Amino acid sequence: MKSMRQSVRLESKALQMIATLCVFVVTVVSGHTADAQERVTVIRGGTLIDGNGGAPIRDASIVIEGNRIARITSGRRQDFPASARVIDAEGKYILPGLWDTHTHFRDWFAELLITNGVTSVLSYGGGDWLDIQAEGVAKGKIYGPRFFRSKNPIGPIYQVRDAAMIASRIPASEEEIIVQVEELIKAGSRIIKVYTPVTAEQLEVITQIAHMADIPVSGHIGIGAKAAALAGIDNLAHATGIAVDVLTPADLAKIPDMRVIDTGRIGVTFPKIGSPWDGTTERWGPNNDLIEYPLFIEDPRRLMMFGLMDRELAQDLIQVLVDNNVFIEGALGYIFRNVHDRVEEYRAEDRRLLADPNLNYIPERYRDNIVDYSILDNVRPDELALMKKGYRNFQWFFKAFVDAGGKIDIGQDTSSSYHATTMPGVAVSREMQLLVDAGISPMQAIQAATKWPAELLRQSSDLGTVEAGKLADLIVINADPLQDITAVKDIHIVMKDGEVMRRGYHYGYKNPIPEDREFQLQFPDWTPSEIPTRIRSISPRVVEEGSDSFALTVRGVDFTTSSVVQFDGETLATTYINSSELRTTVPAGLVTRVGTYPVRVHNRPPGWGTTNKANFFVKFK
Repeated sequence: MKSMRQSVRLESKALQMIATLCVFVVTVVSGHTADAQERVTVIRGGTLIDGNGGAPIRDASIVIEGNRIARITSGRRQDFPASARVIDAEGKYILPGLWDTHTHFRDWFAELLITNGVTSVLSYGGGDWLDIQAEGVAKGKIYGPRFFRSKNPIGPIYQVRDAAMIASRIPASEEEIIVQVEELIKAGSRIIKVYTPVTAEQLEVITQIAHMADIPVSGHIGIGAKAAALAGIDNLAHATGIAVDVLTPADLAKIPDMRVIDTGRIGVTFPKIGSPWDGTTERWGPNNDLIEYPLFIEDPRRLMMFGLMDRELAQDLIQVLVDNNVFIEGALGYIFRNVHDRVEEYRAEDRRLLADPNLNYIPERYRDNIVDYSILDNVRPDELALMKKGYRNFQWFFKAFVDAGGKIDIGQDTSSSYHATTMPGVAVSREMQLLVDAGISPMQAIQAATKWPAELLRQSSDLGTVEAGKLADLIVINADPLQDITAVKDIHIVMKDGEVMRRGYHYGYKNPIPEDREFQLQFPDWTPSEIPTRIRSISPRVVEEGSDSFALTVRGVDFTTSSVVQFDGETLATTYINSSELRTTVPAGLVTRVGTYPVRVHNRPPGWGTTNKANFFVKFK
């Protein structure tokens, strides 16, 4: 593909996208309460570790006006109104709010994130429901962290089996790439995600367009990390692409002969790897049926590849990554969840958490996945030894990367319904601990959870450190994390947007606009419809609470003249347009409160049965 750097048309497009983003970003970072600009809060007497890496500030006073930090002083001089709310932090330590830069946010996450100090998340994927969550949080109507979104990835993901959908996600031309990137940015993506089928040539165009709008690009890539770095990528999701660049040709040649290990999970299979392993054949990306692709992030063969790491090649790669300012997603606790040094410690902690009746709202599938280490039952001792060597090598790699000036952003891929996974919120402090175990300093581990994620997301002007002028997202903890990084688990206060957040787990906690559980657990046991008739889409999908009556269009397959639309169980007068479209009017009385409402099509006699469910959302004003 030709270079796009000199394209006047693209620069013009980028300026339009930046204008669009300005509106979106204001929504994400602005205060949400009417009295926010008048409220003054002072956190006084603690030791401030502001996230910039300098010496801690003793006896700090942080004056917060509304949702922003007005000034920071040291000492007992009272530089704030007598009416200010004062929070005594004597003997405690103040840090920026933590980030998780790789979540797949679900409706049960919020308490786990906030309670464990996570005030900002990057959530990959999602649709209308997640947009509504982000908007509700920004308005102060929904309890939860600050949201940043990626929308859909460029390139199909491994669950996708529908041929038309696969084709729609693989750009066939440079122009299609441009259109996809523009659409993602206009839809509010704060980072563009690319998936394994994207080539280095395609990635270069993607990064050029995204960077014109000051949007970073993250990749769950199927090419090498060096090629991705030279193509302009900003972040290596799951640390992908590294393994193939740190092996000699002789060791790469061993990979096809490695044993395929059965995960024991439906739909999560590791394919046979073809030979030669040289990146020039179709084998380099997803396999043909897209059930999985070679070296999926939890494939033991990937860990064993790190066990074969050539450190001279690794140093060369580190230099390329640092020179090109590429972040690596810190996921030691996820990638190496079966072999790191704290497996038993974290397993025991997860069991204790899951035994807490106040966390009864965690779905059973996720409970099973959080404590699933069953793949170890299928690994031979020699394979396990090489996997553990891979962990040691990767610890060395991360430390060498940071020592060379590289930056890590902690992202834990929380949480998956279809494979072994990690606990939201808790996983962040664990990753900080594992980084320190690898020889990275406690200060750098703190930055990996605060300053560096904000830099990656282009949010440094508002977030990531505790400084005057920035949003008041911070945590107050009871001990010094520079002496013992596990102090970040001992939290006294979590503040987001200048407000002290409720902490703790509560029996029966429920999101006011819940996500449909069938959708949440979609793979592999979601059944589209019990009959041939089925819904493909509804329009609109969202209205505000208290809206007037509105027309609803339902599109699908095999509708008949006896098909009727049901909204939250209420049968509505329905107009049959054709076999793929129905229309109805939803009365205002059915959308008076926020929530998630099922829409189905029922076939009256002589037809039979009820279709799959489409979700309709009523959001906060």
